[in-house]
Amino acid sequence: MSELGQALRDAREKKGLTLDELQEETKIQKRYLQAIEEGDFDKLPGEFYRRAFIKSYAETLGFDFAAFVEEYGNELPKIQHEEASEIHTVPPEGGDEPGMKAIRRARPIPVPKNWSSILNKAIIVVIVLIVLMLVYILLSHVMGGASSSQSTHQSAGTSVSFKGNSSKKAASSSSTASSSTASSESSSALNQQLKLDKTQGNHFTYTLTGTTKFDVTVSTKTGQNAWFMATDAKTGKQIVGGTMSAATKKSYHFDASTMQSVQIQFGSVQNTSMKINGKAFKFPGTSTVQYIVINFSK
Repeated sequence: MSELGQALRDAREKKGLTLDELQEETKIQKRYLQAIEEGDFDKLPGEFYRRAFIKSYAETLGFDFAAFVEEYGNELPKIQHEEASEIHTVPPEGGDEPGMKAIRRARPIPVPKNWSSILNKAIIVVIVLIVLMLVYILLSHVMGGASSSQSTHQSAGTSVSFKGNSSKKAASSSSTASSSTASSESSSALNQQLKLDKTQGNHFTYTLTGTTKFDVTVSTKTGQNAWFMATDAKTGKQIVGGTMSAATKKSYHFDASTMQSVQIQFGSVQNTSMKINGKAFKFPGTSTVQYIVINFSK
């Protein structure tokens, strides 16, 4: 046994460590630790690993390796290349010694030369996206404000109230097929109310209450061309519609008493008049094209 091996063995036994325990701490196989204690360095895998294993063994037991080298340097294996900076692991018992990865030199991670350029481009892209988003939000806000200001003069709660006469048709028939009498309407003095419930752009929604009739008359008031179309808002079925002018039919009349909701689209409000149960309807907006929805609540 060499003096170096004896010194390491004495230090290990003094600390009360077995070779198995030392193997766990150093991660060096037990057979190599035993070879170091016996001075049989030829059993170690190469000069580089010999010196590294001895260094790890000595430092684990508390030796200052620099002082240890001064005292036992004549027994330490001589190597021609640089010492490894750190011992990470050794192959397990029976592992492939030529492929050992016990000691590896720490290498810096290469940084791409164009990393700064890539980072700058990414920052520019992010800034452009943020600017585009702000412009979009600003434009949406401005356009939304302009649309709402167009109808600010309209009151969602405005109502048009009038008193009218509900009519009852009384018809009499004779026993002969050649004679008949005309029907007439009688006044019922019901309190009619047409209330504006909702305004959205050129769409206006009303509720008609206080009456059992829902008669609508649409006509041109200036003799100029005017167009309209009425549909059942619940089913989407067209009721009546067409163009009105001095040269063609000037007015249309339809009875919507059996319907819950009617939508009437007007193509030229300035040239159009409408009456509901004989009472004039005042268009709420100044738009040429308007959509009027009337919900009928008996």
